[in-house]
Parts: sequence; C-alpha cells; structure tokens
Amino acid sequence: MRTYHRDFIYESRDFDSLCKFIIQDNTCKKDYFVWHIGRIVDWKYNLFNLQKHFPDNFSKGAHLWFDYFHNLIGFVISEDFNNDFSVFLKDSYSHLYPELLRWVEKEWGCRYDSLITSAVEHQAELIKVLEAEGYQKNDCMEKTRIFDTSIFKDYLIDDPSVSFLSMAEDGDYDEQARLRGNAWSKDFSEEMDRRIREYTRRSPIYNAHFDFVLVNNEGRHVAGCEAFIDHENNTAEIERVCTHSDYYNRGYSQKILKACMRKLYENKIRTAFLTGGYDKTFHLYGKLGHVKEFTKYFFEKKTGK
Repeated sequence: MRTYHRDFIYESRDFDSLCKFIIQDNTCKKDYFVWHIGRIVDWKYNLFNLQKHFPDNFSKGAHLWFDYFHNLIGFVISEDFNNDFSVFLKDSYSHLYPELLRWVEKEWGCRYDSLITSAVEHQAELIKVLEAEGYQKNDCMEKTRIFDTSIFKDYLIDDPSVSFLSMAEDGDYDEQARLRGNAWSKDFSEEMDRRIREYTRRSPIYNAHFDFVLVNNEGRHVAGCEAFIDHENNTAEIERVCTHSDYYNRGYSQKILKACMRKLYENKIRTAFLTGGYDKTFHLYGKLGHVKEFTKYFFEKKTGK
C-alpha cells in the first residue's frame, strides 16, 4: 500500500494521534513497551526544555508516516529535540524501518556528529536493521522492571515520622517544587519554574490523586513519585522518583514506591513499570520485587558531520 510522510503539525490533531498510537502499540507489545503514555505526553507538556516554548520547533522533533487512507502507521520522534530519537511502526509496516532510519539520517543527521536511538531486546527485526544501517550498540542500557501491584496490597509505611499523601490531599506544590528542584536542578527563575510546573499539570493525563509525596512532621516533602495511568491497558508507569538530598539513606524511595504500588492496586491498576539505567535507580528498582523485566539497548551512528 502506498504511504506518505510529513512533519508533525502542532496546531493539528497530530498529538492526539501520537498518544492513541502509543496506547495501541502497548496493547500489542504488552510487557515490552517502548514508550508509555506518560512519556509521549511529557514530550509536549514538559517545558523544561526551552525549545518547547516555541510551537514551531515541534515540527523538527517528530515526523509522521501515514497509509493511503491517512491512518498513522508510524513516526520518528526526538524526545528533547536533539540527536537522540525513537522509531515507532505498526508491526504490519515493519518493512519500512530502513526508510524511517534513512529519513532521520538525511534530515536530522546533518545537525549532529552522531545519531542515537534505542531498541527493546524483543525488537529483533529493528535491531537487525539498525546494525545493517551502520548503527553500533554502545555501553548504555536501561532495564524496565514489571510489578504485580497485588504484591503490595497490604503494605503499610511503618515510620511515624512521615505521611504518604497524594497531591490531591497535600496540595503544597511549592514544597513539591523544592523537592523536585533539589533532585533535578534547573537554570530558571523561581517564577519561570512555577509556571512550567503549572503547565505540566495541565497535561491530559495528570492526576493529582496519583502524584505522591512523603511528608515529614515539619511539613517538608522528603520524597516523591508520580504514576501515569494507561487505563486502556490497565497499566501505570511510575516516574519522577526522587528523595531530597537532606534525607538520603533512610529508605524513603522504597517506602514511597511500595505505597504507590498499593494505591495503584486499590484503584484496580494491576501492572506497574519502573525504568532505570546504570545508576542508583537501577539497583533500587531491582530490590522491590518485580515479576518480569526487559532491557532496552542504545545504538549510535557517526554521521561524519
């Protein structure tokens, strides 16, 4: 069947189409998804990358492929509008992998010294094409741990010095901003930081009931995490996991993650995902009691720029 492709159009329904594609893709791939719904929503709504303050730039960060009937069949996307990109295709169009990769090299490769992409270990066909196109596996990798939330249904935090609250209950977004600013420093004014965080919470999947914090007796947020729910697939990806540096080595990250799993179970979300690379999160997530895991590998190609 004939296909065509074009740049992402910010003012159109393209973003909705990308979100629907990710949800459908996860329905097919189940336990080895590439992106969860939270990641594609963050691509548009998380404005801590200043390039995203200008809607015209989004056309440089995603390119879409359609079939003859104008159905979205795949796309390439750069999460941070840089040389790191991801490839998505419906399984029935996997023969188009070389076309998408060559388009990226021609149109985006001229901007950078190298291009970097990734593939989940189950994507054997994509990995084969990447290697044929001159991409080489580098030393980076990520592991996604899969959790059965029912394992945590009886978990209770046995520490009277902290309380587990959702932001729907706590509501102190200024204190949450201080926690997250400690974990991920940003070169923005306090006002700009506040406005960006407010905008991020306007995303279509933000839910204050699944945005969690551990609060100590002085009202300080000492740890936090946020669960993004894919209701179609009854799954959640837990992101924005952090502990304030003043409270390291007290087990707070484990406590809030286990309490988050319990809350997901209570809301009938049976599967949760946590992804980490070779850093402290890699070991933390590995100790929580996952039931499955899969690995994502990264591939790089020098462009000769």
